[in-house]
Amino acid sequence: MSEPYRIFFSHGGDDKYIVDEFLAPKIRIPGASVFLDTGKIEYGDDFRTMILRELARCDELLVLFTKSSLQRPWVLAEVGATLIREKRIVPIRYGPSDSELQKLGLMSLLGNSTILNLEDFDTYISQLKNRVNGGSDV
Repeated sequence: MSEPYRIFFSHGGDDKYIVDEFLAPKIRIPGASVFLDTGKIEYGDDFRTMILRELARCDELLVLFTKSSLQRPWVLAEVGATLIREKRIVPIRYGPSDSELQKLGLMSLLGNSTILNLEDFDTYISQLKNRVNGGSDV
């Protein structure tokens, strides 16, 4: 049996509720495995090593851009680490405007990646189902 399709879900701590209660459960429906650092990293663990290891193992990065998460250095570091690995990045915007993302350099950093609005999350889930089932990931 092969490994499940792995999603690393990057988000800010203030966004934990929406991620844990609404978004992550939808990702699991098509059979994807979701890594959330919530509850996985204990006191004394080497946080950086664990995050980088999980990013290396993931098939794609799902990153929730909120006003809160954009203030978190690790969210931006996770985007950078995934870019270097040339893996799929799916940015979700929930709050910030294009100009706010541009001001931080994220629009140019993400290149041609389409930014998903949270309202269109179900469309992403349909596309994810295709990738989980071995369909095209283009």
